Amino acid sequence: MKISTERKIKIARLISKIIIGIRSIFGLSPITRVCRRGLRWSLDLKEGIDLAIYLGVYEPETIKALQSIVQPGDIVLDIGANIGAIALPLANFVGVSGQVIAFEPTAWAYAKLQKNLSLNSNLIGQIKTEQIMLLNEGKEPPSSIYSSWSLADEEDELTHPTHKGRLMTTDGVRGISLDRYFEEHPVQKIDLIKLDVDGYELDVIKGASKTLSRYQPKIILELAPHVQEEKQQLEDLLFELKSANYRLEDLTNKKSIAMKRDVIEKICPQGGGINVLAIPQ
Repeated sequence: MKISTERKIKIARLISKIIIGIRSIFGLSPITRVCRRGLRWSLDLKEGIDLAIYLGVYEPETIKALQSIVQPGDIVLDIGANIGAIALPLANFVGVSGQVIAFEPTAWAYAKLQKNLSLNSNLIGQIKTEQIMLLNEGKEPPSSIYSSWSLADEEDELTHPTHKGRLMTTDGVRGISLDRYFEEHPVQKIDLIKLDVDGYELDVIKGASKTLSRYQPKIILELAPHVQEEKQQLEDLLFELKSANYRLEDLTNKKSIAMKRDVIEKICPQGGGINVLAIPQ
């Protein structure tokens, strides 16, 4: 059953309180290091993504789908890498002959990404990290974007009213288009793009027209009307993907999805989204 992000956060807050409470009885901090699926993590159990990794329930269907799509030797882009929850498993999938390029704009999440990568020294050669915000050419990055999903009860003006993300600073970020990035850092191929940027998908795609035309990578992205409609971009995003000659299918059940706003809204849970695979035709 698909549930909204807000509902997921409410459940996660309850679980977080229980686990942190039990740990405090034994004098243990909410900050912990664990090994999950052969990967080592430094986690803050007061954070939503961290807690999901700790429980072994972070995006299992997405990771399973990625494992079936990604091959050793692939070059994969993780755009919106956050703390590395997808980038690190991807590095395992591409192997020593492949590469993951992980883009994360916020200073907070980028530092955590670097920390988690440092705990997995065997993967350092397989992941290239960039504190970059990918945008359409000529646009500047905002001073802050949502990258923390705090499980604290307190909410303020920095907390999104629907998806409950928390704004974090982009201090130190560079704003650049994907096309410009690969003019500066050319590669032989791009096999897959994982795109999860909470409403900035259209900017990324518009700044990647040459990249998509040249390399024709598959793209995994979340369609979340409640986020994308804030910037009035869902229809434009679908138009750009269609213009780049992509079709959509559900990531988990492989069913074809019509590239129409009303169809997307119908299959998305209220206040939530679905992960789709965009495939070049």
